[in-house]
Amino acid sequence: MEAGLAGRSMKKSESTLHDVARRVGVSPRTVSRVVNGESGFSEATAERVQAAIEELGYRPNLLARSLITKRSNTIGLIGVSLTDPFFPEVAEGVQREASELGLTMFFATTDDEPDRLTAALDTMISRAVDGIIAFPVQADASPLVKAADDGVNLVIVHPAEPLPGINSISSDLKAGAIAAVEHLQTTGRSRIAYLGTSTRSPNKRATGYIAAVEGEPRIVTTAPTAEGGLAGTREILKRWPDIDAVFAYNDIMALAAIQVLNESGRAVPNDVAVVGFDNIELSSYVSPPLTTMDMDHVTLGAKSVRLLHSLIENPGKEPEQIVHPVTLQVRRST
Repeated sequence: MEAGLAGRSMKKSESTLHDVARRVGVSPRTVSRVVNGESGFSEATAERVQAAIEELGYRPNLLARSLITKRSNTIGLIGVSLTDPFFPEVAEGVQREASELGLTMFFATTDDEPDRLTAALDTMISRAVDGIIAFPVQADASPLVKAADDGVNLVIVHPAEPLPGINSISSDLKAGAIAAVEHLQTTGRSRIAYLGTSTRSPNKRATGYIAAVEGEPRIVTTAPTAEGGLAGTREILKRWPDIDAVFAYNDIMALAAIQVLNESGRAVPNDVAVVGFDNIELSSYVSPPLTTMDMDHVTLGAKSVRLLHSLIENPGKEPEQIVHPVTLQVRRST
């Protein structure tokens, strides 16, 4: 057994495309090209790949391969939760762009549960979709990476870390958080608390907040929901009653923060300014209208479809990691 696989106990039936690539010393994409009869490799490389496939007993996922060899003019979208306004807006962008391209969309959610992600992937593949757009669950993209390695045309949205060799699209969350804090600072705020979440880690919003805030960070983490926002804001006021600004992980938490601040007798924005993140539709209709970081979810969804469509049409193309910008939307909460 070679050093790269030393100490590893692996049945032949468990071998993956990634294992073959490591054995040969080539990229997973090269192995996929050999398996699918594409071009872009030498005869010697093809022979080495075939030898490793036989040695390791790798058997390509036939359903996954069908995503490359057949066309159904359908794509899948696997989101996290319909209760978060973020995902329906992304889905709208996916649906619009898919329709423009003559594609039909299947939709599933995972509620951030690994088993539901696996089930959704299996369902999409069994329906012979041409490709899948998916969000990781619990910040773990490994099931999606395996699907891509097995030949599934896949775009991962908001992976926790860069994924070389995998098509992905990520909003520039850290830069957005820095911009939010800097905006508060330009309005004279210096005691800025961060209302965050520990359920989706690593959290680039928190990283940006820490990078931009002056003095000791004031951070409370809770669930990224309205209930979490209420409880988290009360905790912030208990620990730091002198705060003059709150930066929230998302708009729902920010709106909950405004409610708690009002109940405590603190006027927004005169006493405490509030900034959210996402720019959901509701954020412009509350009182005061919420300053927030606009992620342009519809465009994010459309970009995901275009990236996936390019992969479907050009199986040998090099993977892309797209960074989607976020912009500050100033309203009266600051």
